[in-house]
Amino acid sequence: MRSIRRLSSISALVGAFLAAAPALAEDAAPLPAPTYRGEIVIPTGLKIAGTEFGGISGLDYDAASGTFYAISDDRSEKAPARFYRLIMDLSEKGIAGLDIAATDTLTGLDGKPFPVGGIDPEAIRVDAARQRIYWSSEGDAFGKPQIFVAGMNGKAEKTLDLPDAFLPNAGGTRGINPNLALEGLAISPDGTTLYAITENALVQDGDKATFEVGSPSRLLAIDLDTGKPGTEYVYETDRIPFRPKQAGGSADNGVSEMLSLPDGRLVTVERSYVAGVGNHIAFYVVSLEGADEISGKATIAGATPLKKALWFKIDEGDFGGLDIDNIECLTFGPEIAGERSIVIASDNNFSRHQASQFLLFTAPAGD
Repeated sequence: MRSIRRLSSISALVGAFLAAAPALAEDAAPLPAPTYRGEIVIPTGLKIAGTEFGGISGLDYDAASGTFYAISDDRSEKAPARFYRLIMDLSEKGIAGLDIAATDTLTGLDGKPFPVGGIDPEAIRVDAARQRIYWSSEGDAFGKPQIFVAGMNGKAEKTLDLPDAFLPNAGGTRGINPNLALEGLAISPDGTTLYAITENALVQDGDKATFEVGSPSRLLAIDLDTGKPGTEYVYETDRIPFRPKQAGGSADNGVSEMLSLPDGRLVTVERSYVAGVGNHIAFYVVSLEGADEISGKATIAGATPLKKALWFKIDEGDFGGLDIDNIECLTFGPEIAGERSIVIASDNNFSRHQASQFLLFTAPAGD
């Protein structure tokens, strides 16, 4: 077990959140703003038993064990594809410590670790009732996306079926776009449905986000009793919010994570990075009501997308001077002084210019 003590402390800001808020006007926030409590940062380069820690792209909390499951997006290049079990010391004062309690290797259906470049892990969710985890891959060595069902130790049991619309064809006219695929997973409150969402549009649905318009991502619902895909919807991302300081600089925007609310709505995380500006993270509350169901349809043209409303956002310098990083994770955590905790985390891309950042918010638990 390796313990990382707190590296920084930022004062909490006043705010509140209701797990199931009453209907509000479309231009109003769907939930009151959460209260920021603090952060802990793990510098790039830390090694645990010779394996570099980082690439955290998905995070979920198992209440029974008090453990956070954090999946790395390392494509078995630095070490076999894996997830970490983390224990965090959380309180109203922030994150006092983080223990990297264990590292578990992800395996394929053959029971073996994935070869170099053979997988691209992105999201993870814990199904405590079934004692299993679900995790998504943006693409294997041939670019095929997958959702794995595994034991709590990471050993694969099966994969879930995906509609043909998500699977790349030989002509390149259908399927996920490379590195813009299954970024977020969420389990419905009743435990019957797994939701998966793409970062940006499928090839046949449209282009990736630009400075002028967003991108039509797809949300897919999978029945966890049968393992079969069900309804699909269009989710329109925001356009890229800023332009680079210098012409030609990198810029993007897309969905990086998703989480279910107790009332059945979803929270999406839209993450944008613009060279010379930094990161912009937006949290939206999404309702399935009123959206067109598009599964099996030849085109999404004219389909009514999911309704989304801005909950809160984080720009560089917000929350008392926060240096926000590449946020790709969102989960509810344990109760803190009668409130629900919310933990978000960043993917450091194994870059010395970035870090693995964990941030704590709290919110009234609601009924």
